Amino acid sequence: MDQGEYVFIYNPTGQIIDISGFILTDLEGELEIPGGTILDPGSNYQVKLPAEGIQLSNSGDEVILLDSASRMVDCVIYGGSEYEGEGWQGSMLGRASEERIFRRFYLDKDTDTAYEWLPLKEYYRGQSDFMPSSKSFSGEVTVFVSPDCSLKILKKEVRSASILRVNVYLFESQDIEREVIDLLSRGGTVNILIEGSPVGGISDSEVRILRHIIEKGGEVRFSNDSLYRLNHAKYVLIDRDAIILGSDNWNSGGYPPEGLSGNRGWGVVIRDREIFHDVSSIFEHDWEHGIKVSPDDLPQGSKSDAYEPDDRAGHEVFEAKSINGEFTASMVIGPDNSLHYETIIEMINSAQKSIFIEQAYIKKDWGNDDNPYLQSAINAAMQGVEVKVLLDSMWYNTNDENDNDELCNYLNDLASRESLDLEARLVKRDGITKIHNKGVIVDGKRVLISSINWNKHSPTYNRETGIIIENPVLAAYYTDVFLYDWNLGTTETKLSKTIINPSIVAVMTLLGASIIYLIKQRRGKSGK
Repeated sequence: MDQGEYVFIYNPTGQIIDISGFILTDLEGELEIPGGTILDPGSNYQVKLPAEGIQLSNSGDEVILLDSASRMVDCVIYGGSEYEGEGWQGSMLGRASEERIFRRFYLDKDTDTAYEWLPLKEYYRGQSDFMPSSKSFSGEVTVFVSPDCSLKILKKEVRSASILRVNVYLFESQDIEREVIDLLSRGGTVNILIEGSPVGGISDSEVRILRHIIEKGGEVRFSNDSLYRLNHAKYVLIDRDAIILGSDNWNSGGYPPEGLSGNRGWGVVIRDREIFHDVSSIFEHDWEHGIKVSPDDLPQGSKSDAYEPDDRAGHEVFEAKSINGEFTASMVIGPDNSLHYETIIEMINSAQKSIFIEQAYIKKDWGNDDNPYLQSAINAAMQGVEVKVLLDSMWYNTNDENDNDELCNYLNDLASRESLDLEARLVKRDGITKIHNKGVIVDGKRVLISSINWNKHSPTYNRETGIIIENPVLAAYYTDVFLYDWNLGTTETKLSKTIINPSIVAVMTLLGASIIYLIKQRRGKSGK
């Protein structure tokens, strides 16, 4: 018998609702709501389980709310339930697991389907719940790309700073280390939140860099992996008004010295106090939950940082550009709102003319589900929108049976069969080491700059950050970079393969409640 299960019955209406005599049931037991139970607008009533024979199963079950005349008010069905009755249509929500919460995200909708529950979204107890609104502002935004000018811009910003609050997945750049140490020597403040268990382990160079920063007075914390599989975000807060946000890690690939090759990535510097406040709230939440690290706490480096950048002589260089104008920006935060219909999915769905996608990799299927980002792009192509998809061609993104080259074949075959203005290419790595970007451009005016990979793990389980910015001059900058990479790409994708006890809270809406299932199992890691 599982302990600590809950159901919340919520009133999303503007009227008082008397739920006296309402019945909560899982079709095996039922509980009657006591007389005199009144829900004010926006309030909820909590039912603790197990009770009255209601014992929700981890593998799948039903939570059904009936009114006092036994008429259906609302229900939610999850896991392997075979329910086919009134109040629910289509696929169920996923299975329960430790510390997981099934939660209704759209309280003003009741489609009798998984839609308003965001079926691919998995929410866990203790995670943040940031839902920042779209912001419009006037001012200056600086756009830059890796490998061309990323280090130059970062060094410029750090040299004028007195406070750095950094959240990065990897920190292996000696060039950036020198700037951080110099800031500390000037009496500045440095807080670094970093993934303590990156895929493949922490490198020798990162251990040395973090130790040096701690010894010089900076504070380092490892992210709390009980909340997120990976801390995969890549941003820095500078003083009290500037944010640098991008797709790349603090290593020689993402921020190479001038004139040397590295990864293709996009970055942006924004100075706006409201957006700064949103990002600062994310940092403070994760910093508070982080694990403070002393030099003695640092692990032994498990790998060497063997990256040797090449000379980029002869290749076009895109310099950073400062743009003054009007901007609209929306933060995308994983896993908080990265799968909400109003962020990346809405951006792609809004396309009228064109969608340009540049990604390290894209997974076509997310388990038994379609990739919602990719499917939105395909749907747009079906509606006559021009769609270009550019993917990385490194061996580890083309070596398996269902990775970038197979996805290119799939999309190009689909375009041929359906006569779509859709094309996918693998980048020709000429002047760049690989695509590490996670970017989208829509209609030449809206741009996604982010750390979010297009696999299931990244938006579902990882801490990620991104921003959707609307400004035609800004979009034109990234479009020029994208088309440069695109024109070097190839549609030849026939590459040889190189061998190398839960608690539940439910809220159902109409007269109101949603089901939240808290899960206990430890979650594995995935990301770059």
